[in-house]
Amino acid sequence: MSTFIARAFTGQHGAHGNQVVVVLADDELPGPQERQKIAAGAPAPATVFVAPDRRQVRIHNRMLERPFAGHPLLGTAAVLRNIGKPVDRLATPAGEVSLWRDDEGAEWLHAPSHWSPNTYHRRVSSPAEVEALLEPPPDEPVQVWAWIDEAAGLVRARRFAPSEGKPEDEACGSACMVLSTLPARPLTVVHGRGSVIRVRPRDTGVDLGGARVID
Repeated sequence: MSTFIARAFTGQHGAHGNQVVVVLADDELPGPQERQKIAAGAPAPATVFVAPDRRQVRIHNRMLERPFAGHPLLGTAAVLRNIGKPVDRLATPAGEVSLWRDDEGAEWLHAPSHWSPNTYHRRVSSPAEVEALLEPPPDEPVQVWAWIDEAAGLVRARRFAPSEGKPEDEACGSACMVLSTLPARPLTVVHGRGSVIRVRPRDTGVDLGGARVID
């Protein structure tokens, strides 16, 4: 197996973003228990196991397997492109996800928002109130958000999910996919410490994208 680390949803100058470990299987995918053991000890909050056909994937965080997740898939797409094996689709347990890179070099995917894990969204009055949170709220898992500039579709958000093994999720694309369906409009979300997530709802689902780097 070959292993890479990428970050999706990076902000200015490639800072921040959410890390994913991408494991490329040579023969066959490890079994579920072995995958979870590897993910539990990984140096990133998510691990993606890619089958030898470079199409089938399995996504794990440190506690459990996920049928779908945003930043792990975008990081995987970036790794495969970087090693000369670009793909336009990946098959997850939730279904097939389409992928592409735009003219600015950002990675994008398109998927139904209902594939995203359940998350409560709580709107607060100002970005300062989002910034002021010092610990996970009792109603976690929750994405707390506020408008920075409503007319421009610019949002400040943080997501807390200690019950899922993530006291704070630096850049949760899945939650932002669902968030974009509430006002039903494209959003640019400044997430965590300074990650940037872009979402665009469409009739068939939501486009999710952002900058990425290979670590």
